[in-house]
Amino acid sequence: MMVKTIDNNGVILIDPDQEKEVLIGLMLEVNAFASIKTTEILTTLDKTTQYRLRKAGKFPKLHSLNHQGRRKAYKIQDLKNWIENPENYKH
Repeated sequence: MMVKTIDNNGVILIDPDQEKEVLIGLMLEVNAFASIKTTEILTTLDKTTQYRLRKAGKFPKLHSLNHQGRRKAYKIQDLKNWIENPENYKH
């Protein structure tokens, strides 16, 4: 993908029309994580609905981000797979 840029007073920025695709590509490439709150925005599912779907095996599983297990998040790739085919998703 050829990334378009714009010059904003000497600062080179990603063209706003491509910003979303570039960020998604980078997050997928590094297999980044998304918080439950961010996932609410991405999927429009509140955390209770996410929980119900996870329990039914129809939504990505959460991963612990620290040793205590208190901070959890979803892998971006798992969310992408769910978004592309939510009806047939199984983890």
